[in-house]
Amino acid sequence: MQGFCLRSNGKETELSIYKRGGVYWYDFWFRGIRYRDSTGLRNNTAAKNAEAIRRAELAEGRAGIVHRGPSPKFEDFVKKDFMPWSEKQHEAHPRTHQYYGVSSKPLIASFGKLPLDGISTALVEKFKVKRAENVSPASTNRDLAALRYMCNFAIRQGHLTSNPVKGVEFLEEGPGSMRVVSHEEQKRYLDKANPLLQDIATIIVETGMRPEEVFTTRKENVHVDERYVFVAKGKTRFARRNIPLTDTALDVLGRRMRKAKLGWLFPHRRDPRVPMTTIQKAHEAAIKGAKIRPPFRLYDFRHTFGSRSAMAGVDLPTIKELMGHSNISITMRYVHPTPEHKKDAVRKLDNFNGEHQKFVGSPQKSPQSEHKRNGHGGKATEK
Repeated sequence: MQGFCLRSNGKETELSIYKRGGVYWYDFWFRGIRYRDSTGLRNNTAAKNAEAIRRAELAEGRAGIVHRGPSPKFEDFVKKDFMPWSEKQHEAHPRTHQYYGVSSKPLIASFGKLPLDGISTALVEKFKVKRAENVSPASTNRDLAALRYMCNFAIRQGHLTSNPVKGVEFLEEGPGSMRVVSHEEQKRYLDKANPLLQDIATIIVETGMRPEEVFTTRKENVHVDERYVFVAKGKTRFARRNIPLTDTALDVLGRRMRKAKLGWLFPHRRDPRVPMTTIQKAHEAAIKGAKIRPPFRLYDFRHTFGSRSAMAGVDLPTIKELMGHSNISITMRYVHPTPEHKKDAVRKLDNFNGEHQKFVGSPQKSPQSEHKRNGHGGKATEK
C-alpha cells in the first residue's frame, strides 16, 4: 500500500493513494467520515487528481455531507435500480417506461462498463456525435434525454453529485417525416392487416387519436348514445378531450365494447388486466403485404386525419382541439394537402381567372380605382 497512515480522530489527514488489483484506490477521512473508493485508474498521477476532485466535491457540499460507497457501474445501475423504479413510477404510462428501456440499450452499449461517476460531459458529447451518425437527430435527443433523467435519479440516490448531461446541447430537429396516406393505400393496408390492426388503424384515421390513446381506451370512455369517445390520459393536459365519432369509428368501438371483459377495449394479449402497448410486428407485416414503400408508421394515420380534415374545410382551431394539440403551430405541422388537392386548388384558380377574362379591356374599374373614386385615396382636400 502506498500512502500515509490514517487516523480516525475526526481530523482531516493527508490524501492517501494505494494500489489494489491493478488500479489505484483512495482512502481518507473528511470531517470524521472515512471515504474509500476505487478510482478505476492505473496511473498514479491521474488517480491523485481523481482523489483531489473527490475531496473538492466534499468540501463544496460540506453543509450536508453524506457518505457514498463505490459508484456502481452504469449497466448495473440501469438494470437493477433505474428500470425497476421506472416500471413502478410509470405504471400508469407504460409507454414511458418502454421508452426508457429502448434508450437504455445504446446507452449501456456506450457507458455500461463505466462507473456512474466516470461518465463525463466530454463522453456524453462523444456519444451524441457517434449516435447521430446512425440515427436521426430526434432519436439521438431522446437517448440524451433518457440519460439525463437516469442521472438525475442517480443524484437522488446519492450516486452522483452533478449531472454530466447538463450543458450538453441537443441536436436541432427538423419537422420529421409526416406521411399522408392516400385512400388507395389505406384500402390496401387494411386488406392485408389482421382484424386487430384493422380496428386500431381505422380508429386512428377516423378520430386522429394517438396509437397509445387507442390502446388505453376503456369501455367507460366510449359514449355511444352521444357519439363521442373521451381521451382520459395524454402527454399534455390538452390531450384530455372529447372526440365526436364518425359512423365507421362508432361501429368499430361498439363492436370492441361488446367484447371487452375487463374494461380495456384493446387488452394485452398475455395479460388482459392491462392494455396493449404495441402492434409493430403486425403493422410491418401489413406494409409488406400491401407493398407500400416505407417509411410508413401507424402514427401516419393520425397525420392523415389532420390533413384530410383541413382539406375537407375544417378550420385549424377545431382540428387543434380534435387532435389534442397544445398550440396551433403544432397543428400546422399535420396539415399537408395531397398532390391531388393542390391540383384541384390550381384548377379552381384557373376557372376563376377564366370567368373573369371577359372583363379584360372593359370599362370596369379595379378595386383600387373604385376606392380612390369614393374619396378614400389620393390627396385630402378641404371643403
